[in-house]
Amino acid sequence: ATGPPARRGLPRRGRGVGGRGPPRNWKGGRKAHMHDKTIQTLAKAGLLTAAVVLLTVVVSIPLPGGVGYLNLGDAGALSAAALLGGWWGAACAAVGSALADLLLGYGVYAPATFLIKGGMALLAAFLRRRLPRGLSLLALMLAALLVPAGYFVYETALYGAASAWANVGFNALQCLVGAAAAHVLTLAMRAATGGKH
Repeated sequence: ATGPPARRGLPRRGRGVGGRGPPRNWKGGRKAHMHDKTIQTLAKAGLLTAAVVLLTVVVSIPLPGGVGYLNLGDAGALSAAALLGGWWGAACAAVGSALADLLLGYGVYAPATFLIKGGMALLAAFLRRRLPRGLSLLALMLAALLVPAGYFVYETALYGAASAWANVGFNALQCLVGAAAAHVLTLAMRAATGGKH
């Protein structure tokens, strides 16, 4: 007989059982897993964005002189940063907070809110990754201080330094309370879900 010798007993490539490559359906399974994970993240982002809007709109106290308002939106924004992290958390914080400004009639604040709250969430996610786990509350509080600083600059441009200084204390109190609430909410959610979020 002619031809190459039989390759009996040798594993075929790409089978994933004793072969050199992964199973043939490995890439398809991986894509499906990534697709499912993206859908889950989108669902969480939608819920957290809605939570930011509700916490901002439902608990809103106008500041003296009609220059802004106090709210609990920072708790939702920082919770999004802690639970989703990075750009997802920043998107929830930015979109939810700016939308709440529009709904409450403070549209003039919406552009600044989008940048400030998004930046706060992004910074919070970054600090939580860099600092030890036991300092997660500190990470949230440090990031939250971007709120009074950012609004001071924006309100100075709109109303002058005097009006802007008058709101610094209110904004600082709001963001620090929000950071503490976000820390508690995050711990409670992680405990309820077995640390999966």
